[in-house]
Amino acid sequence: MAQRFGASSLHQRDSRSALFEGYTGDTSRRPVSASPRPGGYGYGGYGAPNGTTGLGISGSGPQGGFRSATPNRRGQYSDAVLNELESQNDAHVEGILGKVKVLKDLTVAIGDEIRDSSALAEKMNDSFDSTRLRLRGTMNRMLLMAQRTGVGWKVWLIFFAAVFMLFTYVWLF
Repeated sequence: MAQRFGASSLHQRDSRSALFEGYTGDTSRRPVSASPRPGGYGYGGYGAPNGTTGLGISGSGPQGGFRSATPNRRGQYSDAVLNELESQNDAHVEGILGKVKVLKDLTVAIGDEIRDSSALAEKMNDSFDSTRLRLRGTMNRMLLMAQRTGVGWKVWLIFFAAVFMLFTYVWLF
C-alpha cells in the first residue's frame, strides 16, 4: 500500500494515536502471563485462504498466523497496522454507503409507488362517484317515466327483468 501521508510525520498526532496516549506499558498494575500459544497473541493457524494473514502479510509465525496488532512500549502502533486498519475501515464504509444507496433507491421507489397508487385510488373514487350520480339520475328519470305512464315501477321492473331473461336466453342458446 502506498504511503498515504507522504514523508510527513504530522499524521501521528491524529485521533487514532491519541487513543493510546496514556498507555505507558506499565506492567506493575497487572500481572503478566505467558501467551497460551507459541508465537504471541496473534491468531495462529487461522490465516486467510490465500496464505496471507488478515493484514495482507504472509504468515511469519510457526503456523502462519496473523501479525499481532499490539502497541509498542510507548503505546504506539506501527504505521502499517494503522494504514491497514484505515483501509479496512474505508472498505467497510464503502460497503455501508452502497447499502445506504440501495435503501435510498428502494425508499424512493416505494414513495413513487405510493403516489401512483394514491392517484389511481383518487381517480377510481371520482369515477365511482360520477357513476353513482348517473345511476341516481337514471333511476329518477325511470321513476318519473313510470309515474307519467300510470304504470307502477314494479311492473316496469318485471318488464325489464323479462327483457333481460330473453336476451340471456338468446345469447346462451
